Amino acid sequence: MKKLLCLLSGPLLLAAAVTWGGSAPAPEKPELRSRFLNPPAEHRILKIIHGWPDKPEAQDERIKRLQAQGFGGVVCNVAFDGGYVESEAKWAAFLRGVREAKKAGFAMWLYDEKGYPSGNAGGIVLRDQPDWQARGLLIADAETSGTNVALPAPPGKLVLAAAFPVSEGRMNLAGRQDLTDRLKAGALEWQPPPGRWRVMIVTEDKLYEGTHAAHNVYAHIPYVNLLQPEVTAKFLQVTHQRYAEKLDRNLGNWFMATFTDEPSLMSLFLSPMPYRVLPWSDNLKAEFQQRRGQALEPLIPALVADCGPASRKARHDFWLTVGELVAENFFGQIQDWCRRHNLPSGGHLLFEETPLNQVASYGDFYRCIRRLDAPSVDMLTSLPPEVPAHIGRLLASAGELRQRTLVMSETSDHSQRYRPAGDQRPVRVVTEAEIRGTLNRQMAGGVNCFTSYYSFKDLADEQLRRLNEYVGRCCALLRQGRQEADLAVVYPTESLWVRFEPSRHGTRDAREAAPVANSYLATVKTLFNRQQDYTVLDATALTEARARGRQLTHGALGWNVVILPWVDTLPLAAWENLAALARGGGVVIALGLLPANSETEFPSPRVRQLGREIFGATTDRPAVQASPGGGGGIFLPEGTEALLPRLLEKLLEAPQLRIVEGPRTLRVTHRRADDGDTFFIANDSPLEWSGRIDLRIPSSAISGGELWWPATGRIEKLAAARNLPLRLGVYDAVLVRCPAALPASLAPLQTGVLPGLALRPLPAAEPAVSGGEFVKKELAPDAARGRAGLPAWRALGTLTKAQVDTHLFTRLAYPQKLDLQNAEFLVLDTWTPENQKTSAKLLVILHEAGGADYLADTGRSLGGAGFKRVYVPLDQFKLAGWSKDPNQRLDLNDITEVRVGWGGYFGQKEEQVEFSFALPQVAGFPSPARGDRP
Repeated sequence: MKKLLCLLSGPLLLAAAVTWGGSAPAPEKPELRSRFLNPPAEHRILKIIHGWPDKPEAQDERIKRLQAQGFGGVVCNVAFDGGYVESEAKWAAFLRGVREAKKAGFAMWLYDEKGYPSGNAGGIVLRDQPDWQARGLLIADAETSGTNVALPAPPGKLVLAAAFPVSEGRMNLAGRQDLTDRLKAGALEWQPPPGRWRVMIVTEDKLYEGTHAAHNVYAHIPYVNLLQPEVTAKFLQVTHQRYAEKLDRNLGNWFMATFTDEPSLMSLFLSPMPYRVLPWSDNLKAEFQQRRGQALEPLIPALVADCGPASRKARHDFWLTVGELVAENFFGQIQDWCRRHNLPSGGHLLFEETPLNQVASYGDFYRCIRRLDAPSVDMLTSLPPEVPAHIGRLLASAGELRQRTLVMSETSDHSQRYRPAGDQRPVRVVTEAEIRGTLNRQMAGGVNCFTSYYSFKDLADEQLRRLNEYVGRCCALLRQGRQEADLAVVYPTESLWVRFEPSRHGTRDAREAAPVANSYLATVKTLFNRQQDYTVLDATALTEARARGRQLTHGALGWNVVILPWVDTLPLAAWENLAALARGGGVVIALGLLPANSETEFPSPRVRQLGREIFGATTDRPAVQASPGGGGGIFLPEGTEALLPRLLEKLLEAPQLRIVEGPRTLRVTHRRADDGDTFFIANDSPLEWSGRIDLRIPSSAISGGELWWPATGRIEKLAAARNLPLRLGVYDAVLVRCPAALPASLAPLQTGVLPGLALRPLPAAEPAVSGGEFVKKELAPDAARGRAGLPAWRALGTLTKAQVDTHLFTRLAYPQKLDLQNAEFLVLDTWTPENQKTSAKLLVILHEAGGADYLADTGRSLGGAGFKRVYVPLDQFKLAGWSKDPNQRLDLNDITEVRVGWGGYFGQKEEQVEFSFALPQVAGFPSPARGDRP
């Protein structure tokens, strides 16, 4: 590997114009340097081997081979074949393999299932108790305005057959008409009275077809019900307990943690089905009655369709109960058992990257991961641009809040190698640098332990040793101390619940909840890409936290700024704490929505009062409300959320890392331990990085600062904290260690609108329209919405075929090329009609003169009614999947066409998707952001 050099020069300057104080750090642990030079086994990559070979000589050869390649150990279990945990021969092979691996100095994790998903012990749990299979409510429904209804019933036991009147888009529960007697031969037929009606058939049945149990790539067998405690008790009895009996009651002597793999409720369809699904179990009704104080069955219709405030409360209480049961009965039981055997419970869930899927699969994802002592993620791609680093930060945050430092990732090149039958795509061989870049993004996101399914194809042993040493050195430092972040992002669980509707395929019918998930994902991805480290907090953490001065604190953790991405529902105690933070000088930033609901009131007068206190009398424009303490609230309405990064640049007077010169492709995380602070800085690019950075390190700490290079094991003195010259190779990293770092300093807020944002329209142009084969296209001027200098147009697409990929784009052509180099945002004024039920989102394409198309998602849902002004950062446009560009970079002075529309939408025949938009504008702040665009 090419040796990395860091060019250190320049004067020693203060990292920020703030006062710093504090006691001297504890001395560095004497063994840390030696562990960095030669990383111990537990910090290196652990190869997932599952079963040990039967023959001793084959076991010995495997251990010897892995040692020669630099691996730290393995993830293993009793072999799947030949009877699994019921085979004494397989137990004998496992026990010998583990003992020999331990002698060789291996670190190990204990895998808890025969394949995956965990919980079934390869079918043993269900073998004698088939009634423990996952169950769900299956819902067939339709709307009618007087026409005859013929609705097939889902399979299973009938729970409900009824019709409800609909007024102004809301279903009236009190107007229920029972239709049980209209069900004949598996179908419901009904001629409704005048008006609009919602007809619903609900049954209860086992879940398998269309679920993860039938679609995973290991084994297609029925799966267990995680809501029932006796199911997990049986799973523990036939798996974990046998390991303790056969090997050692103190399993912590042998393994770093257990590894559970993708358990879920199965109440999410991965292929299209003719009905919706909700999770269910025999104990759910009684548990709901006991925990929520009301009967569940009368509320079922409100879980499916909008009934106003009644729906919001019913959904909140239902998903809370489901989340509690999964967390307690599955993850909690395993955690309790593991703690009795001195072993951290670990592993990863399903759908870590998609908040909407998490609701259907777990109820409360964060509540579940809180019951993991070694929270973990699954990373199936090894192409760095595709790596969702935010999932590591989510799991790591749950660990940080409970002082748990071990965060694992099961990482592989699965997406580059796996090809199902009929898939003709060639296998993509990933490089050593790409693997390093994949691991870097995760380490910057909080991961500090790696287990591996990598093929490592075409990598020599020397390359594997380099990778293992690199990972080991990074993890040796990153497993120290705790995260130190200025920002916290609230996980919008409750705001998803109150909007969530069950779906026939994935979460496609949960249209109202989609903007909540999209806002969260856009926020955390933006922060990561803008060198802003953050912690993800759930409602429990917000309730437990306390406002102390300008910080919200939770144990040793503290944050100056809390960001609410489309969050309007939290426990009242959480809202009270956020208001106290704003009063004390901290800052609360609301994106898209304002405080509205508590855990008991939908809406809550007290919550709305707190919202007015924090954010003032808000409008549809970005606004600031200052408190006497110098902090306060900032509101960015829907469409303006893209202003967040520039707002944070103005708010944080000294960020933890600032790029003074160079591309914005550095990623950073900051940790604090008794012996000092560590900054992990990674080059997230296939190109070398060269430039200058500022670090938030006081001048008094520079003399004790060092740069630790994981690629070589070299340690150098830190020469400066401001204007620090830095050079990093392709997908390489450096760890900066210092005795202490400066605290955050916030600029005082001033009440009013955001200052300095200037808009100007693009040159006049007359749009044309294009669309897919199955879209009837219409485009006309919208005189009612246009104004002088900003004409508007109305675009309408009517789908002529169901469930096919459709698109429609308007095209503004510019024969004389546009030059947008001095702009930061493309700004669109948009309108959508009332009661348009679509999950399509408004997209923008910038077309270069050379033919390349660059695409950006505006974040604007076309299913949300009314006017929205959206700001699209120009540095968020990415090369479209269908397009090619030799330089792989958007040239902002070479734009010949601006396209506005939607695509990738699978709708229904005759469905109409309509929007209006005005002539696009561009906007920017007076002073440009520091650092180059990517």
